[in-house]
Amino acid sequence: MTESAEHAFLSDAVLKILEDASKSRLYAYKEADRKRFDFACDLATNWKRAVSGQTLWKHSEGIDKDIRMLLSEAESDALVYVARTTMKNKAVLHEAISDYKRAGLTDRLDRLRVFWVPEDFDADSESHRSLVFSELQNSLSRDLLLAVVLGGITKQDIASFATWSGMSGLSLAVLAQVEASGFGNYTQFGKQMGVGVAPVKERIIRLSLTGFIAPSPDPRKSGTIYEVSPKGYALMDLCGRLAAERGKGGDVDSGLRHVCSLLGIDPRRVDLWPFLPDYGTSFDESGTTVRPGRDISSRLAKEINDALARWGVSLPDPHYEIPSLDIS
Repeated sequence: MTESAEHAFLSDAVLKILEDASKSRLYAYKEADRKRFDFACDLATNWKRAVSGQTLWKHSEGIDKDIRMLLSEAESDALVYVARTTMKNKAVLHEAISDYKRAGLTDRLDRLRVFWVPEDFDADSESHRSLVFSELQNSLSRDLLLAVVLGGITKQDIASFATWSGMSGLSLAVLAQVEASGFGNYTQFGKQMGVGVAPVKERIIRLSLTGFIAPSPDPRKSGTIYEVSPKGYALMDLCGRLAAERGKGGDVDSGLRHVCSLLGIDPRRVDLWPFLPDYGTSFDESGTTVRPGRDISSRLAKEINDALARWGVSLPDPHYEIPSLDIS
């Protein structure tokens, strides 16, 4: 059966959105063999995520088959379903999902992400294409890119991390030290950091509560009580990318700029490093001076800079590659 222009546009749009965002270098992208699915790709950070998806446009009777085919795919970490918004389509989808819940297979639904597209979308209209692409980019970025690929990191996480009180740079330094050597106890860790037990304990607790570090599943085998979580790795990668881009006045690539916008970060303000005369001064969109050093981006800049300069942290400038094994 020949697919409609709308069907083709939506499938291609998902892949383009994920490929464009990969220019941030926070993950690697590779389109996979579609086989049974309308679109598929592999995404890699410190771990590998396979994404498979289906698009529904014309035939409501295909929803049940699509959902069952997606949920039977064992090797994909994320299952994306892009569908036309109609009451009938939503009712059929609801029934298919309810069947899985009644069968005690709720855990399979955790991988499923559904994205609805207005039913009057016309792929021949440039304005329609632009609007749908923008809306799809926004929802995919938050519900798939941040929530799955980048470990669930959020704008609130960044705001919290950047504004912790105490010694600047220590939070990022502690996170990097956990990644490098693990965590045994506060006294030992404090000696490794060259700082007292109290500030180290405070940072470990905060990093744990915000999910940047997580309890090791097997401390005896790993030799560490805590390990860096996927969210924590995403944070370190982001800080590493921003550190590598300093001196460019915030003129970063489109992928990194997009991820920063999702997380409430302005790369221009992050680039106001202490050795520059205007560090600590931030500006609104019109260029007017606002409260110095109080916005999230400037605070994050100071955290990164002090982690590098004061604590000797070596931040990664990530360049991920897709493993040779194709699991699509």
